[in-house]
Amino acid sequence: MNTPFGKILEKNIFKKVFSVVILLSSVAGGVMNSCAAWILGVSPGFSCMIGILYIVMGTSALMQKQIMEKWRNKKLEIIMGIYSCFFIYDFMLLLLWWIFSSLFMVTGKVQATGVFIMDILAVGIVALGYLHAKQIKYTSYSILLGLGGNSCRVAMMSDIHLGVFVGEKHIQHIVDKVNRLEPDLVVICGDIIDVNNHILNDDKALNRVSSLFRKINAPKGVFAVLGNHDPKAENKKFADFLRNSNIQLLHNQVVQLEGFNLVGRSDASNNFRSSMESLSKEIKPGLPTIVLDHNPSGIPEAGEFGADLVLSGHTHKGQFIPVTYFTKLANGKHYFYGHEQFGKMHAIISSGAGFFQLPVRIGTSNEIVDIHIS
Repeated sequence: MNTPFGKILEKNIFKKVFSVVILLSSVAGGVMNSCAAWILGVSPGFSCMIGILYIVMGTSALMQKQIMEKWRNKKLEIIMGIYSCFFIYDFMLLLLWWIFSSLFMVTGKVQATGVFIMDILAVGIVALGYLHAKQIKYTSYSILLGLGGNSCRVAMMSDIHLGVFVGEKHIQHIVDKVNRLEPDLVVICGDIIDVNNHILNDDKALNRVSSLFRKINAPKGVFAVLGNHDPKAENKKFADFLRNSNIQLLHNQVVQLEGFNLVGRSDASNNFRSSMESLSKEIKPGLPTIVLDHNPSGIPEAGEFGADLVLSGHTHKGQFIPVTYFTKLANGKHYFYGHEQFGKMHAIISSGAGFFQLPVRIGTSNEIVDIHIS
């Protein structure tokens, strides 16, 4: 995140301010729900319980990461992810309703009724976002790289986040969508495994997922790079999983495929990351070069060393509104989503094929990117 806003997000002061805002939001939402219940005739004791429950939910959402580190439980994480989504949308709707009712001097009972309508609306939005997160669309691009009259169809995906929210059904859906494209090459641009790596402790689940990935049909192979949530390349369980899945990891490596160089750079979060300068020494001159790099912040460096096409993910396109707007500000509009061109170099940034932590897609979609290279 090289933008000024991105630099602010990385500072501890932002995290502290954000925590204070969430806590204040929890209290404000709790008071609004408690007062609304009391106005509508609910007993004072039960009204207070409603407010306290709301505050506890908001505080728990803020501490989701710490709670999950202490109690590693898949069902608990699913529940927390869903109600964290509810809390975010409910407070936004409650804030809008408070502004509206204040401006138009809405009576007490109407205002109280509106509070619970906003609660119900938040539940509906989250439910629709949860269902939408199960869907996967195609996004297509045609890129002219100069393959000398040849062509290559690439199925690109990123940010699968296999784990708590993304399981075998979603992987089966991904594999089916990929195979329908009949690609020559499949690439996975990082974050294959979710942040907590729970699934690495479940050998049976890993074997079932590997059997699904092995069904991918791609004559030129399936290649992947490491993202910021993936474990270390030396992790034996992860390496065995990739090998059993017929996924070839490009850990700071270059391979020559028919008609072009394919370069894989590992994300520096958990793994060693080679410079493009060192990798460029392994690139065969005269052939177009495609770089797989999880984080789009690496695009400029790839361009300096003659890359023709960079494929990235990481941003999730923000995953859900309003985070989409903050993500675009943090990454910059040219390193956020979609197809961009920097001189002769092309870049494609995917919204990802999966999701993490908050199991919704609102205003964005999971996608398989269908790239026609010629």
